[in-house]
Amino acid sequence: MNYLSQILSYISGNPDITEIYLAPKAPPVDRKDGKLIRIADTLLTSEDVRDTLLALRSYASPLLGPLGHEGTFSFGIQNVGRIRVSYITQRGSYVVNIVKTPYSVPALEDLCHDPKILQQLDELVRINSSGIVLLSGINSIKVSTFAYALLQHVSKNYQKIILVLERPLSFLLKHSKSLVIQREIGIDTPSFEDGLRDVAYVNPDLLYVSYKEVLPTEDIFHIVRAVELSTLVMFYCPYMSEELLLKSFEKHKRLIRALIRVEASQEGKLQVYITDKLP
Repeated sequence: MNYLSQILSYISGNPDITEIYLAPKAPPVDRKDGKLIRIADTLLTSEDVRDTLLALRSYASPLLGPLGHEGTFSFGIQNVGRIRVSYITQRGSYVVNIVKTPYSVPALEDLCHDPKILQQLDELVRINSSGIVLLSGINSIKVSTFAYALLQHVSKNYQKIILVLERPLSFLLKHSKSLVIQREIGIDTPSFEDGLRDVAYVNPDLLYVSYKEVLPTEDIFHIVRAVELSTLVMFYCPYMSEELLLKSFEKHKRLIRALIRVEASQEGKLQVYITDKLP
């Protein structure tokens, strides 16, 4: 059975970021504040999960091709938000993770209330016309939301060309004072390497790369090349620890302008730490 209508009904009634899991022999659950909340009492079968995944996929671009054993895609639904779907297989059955983010990107000042940090973030973008800014944090959704809030802040306050490379896209940004170009890996360009190689065609002032894979040496070369073309690069990889992230850019430490660590506070806001002097 396809449970897409029930899932969309649930997430439509929740204005906040929502994260749902579907797995065989278990009810659909919403992970919220460290707890799993049942959104239905039905135990899903393998066919239920597969049919729901196929229904979700029907909203995405046909350029993605067949499902395969694992993958990710995203799409938007009017008056609901941006839907990001990731899936893997276990013993031949699908397990699905569905993340809904609001269409509107939260304002940076609403996520971070510390005026000193807000000033540091603004100066980081205003002063540096090139370099690398590394993002880290345990909760990938919160780090991604922060990154887009910062990009939105730049778009509203500065005249820049902003380029986003991500798979899949978490939010959709609007043009403001800046011009925003968002490319989804797998749809607009085959791979991160291809997308990074194409940066020279756009010559952006600010490049945000949200990486979902192991970072190869070739891609580091293209990131450094973008910096040499006077681009400020914001880089985030949720599967790399902070230690591994810094190690990956060890040979290019001179190009790193800051390391930004994003954590959740008890009040539900974000605690942001900025290190501009690395050991």
